[in-house]
Amino acid sequence: MTPPEIYAQREPQSLADTPGWRVRVVTNKYPALEGIGQWSEANQSHYKLWAGVGVHEVIIENPHHIVNIGALDENQFVNVLRAYQARLATLREDRRWRCLLIYKNHGEAAGATLEHVHSQVIALPFVPQEVSEELTGANRHYRSTGACFYCAMSQTESASGTRLVTSTERFVALCPFAPRFSYETWILPKHHSATFESSSHDDILDLARALRNVIIKLNCALGNPAFNYFIHSLPPQESAEHQYHWHIEILPQVAKAAGLEWGSGIHLNSVSPEDAARLLRETPA
Repeated sequence: MTPPEIYAQREPQSLADTPGWRVRVVTNKYPALEGIGQWSEANQSHYKLWAGVGVHEVIIENPHHIVNIGALDENQFVNVLRAYQARLATLREDRRWRCLLIYKNHGEAAGATLEHVHSQVIALPFVPQEVSEELTGANRHYRSTGACFYCAMSQTESASGTRLVTSTERFVALCPFAPRFSYETWILPKHHSATFESSSHDDILDLARALRNVIIKLNCALGNPAFNYFIHSLPPQESAEHQYHWHIEILPQVAKAAGLEWGSGIHLNSVSPEDAARLLRETPA
């Protein structure tokens, strides 16, 4: 019932669109964007219209009906991350796209419409506001200090330990200094890297361990919460390799945004990042 596969990790003798796959990518049946034609702008009075050109794919993360990614073993996490890497690398080659985003909605409260473990990838012909502001902040910090903000954050939090969740050989997981959501957790490479797609084989193995560890901790500490996560990687055609640092942001949905958040953009968070990190750090995985 799914569309034809775009990418799959399969057993050697298995054919496309048949059993024998480990991770499979298909076009979203109800896409927000469609990769047909060229992006165009038009004006209608004082409004600006953009054509809905882009890519919207679904990454099916396991052939068995599993509903929580925390139930996957470490090897399957590696397979999923390699699928992310492969799709982003391929989409980066299309000069139409200015922003690529891998994201996961897990649980109804996080916007998921399907239970089966899956993520999605979007390719956009423009850089959206959230990503643009992040790039601007990274550039500003680099111009004033000559250093990458994310590298500095990783080093500071690793040394302090108060907002540290876990650390591996190559990655650090932490609760950021001013989180929007309770138990918001970021995962960053310890070495400077602007794009997720450039991660080495050893990086992917270690990231699978770190990501799985954090998700299991969140599940155990918070009772299997709904959550979103996404990968922010340097957008195509941007030249901020020294300023920007790719990372994963995990946002548990343990409280709903309300009038203040929607009306002002100010997020109320009743759990300090220090308390959140302590609970997650002390939760076995």
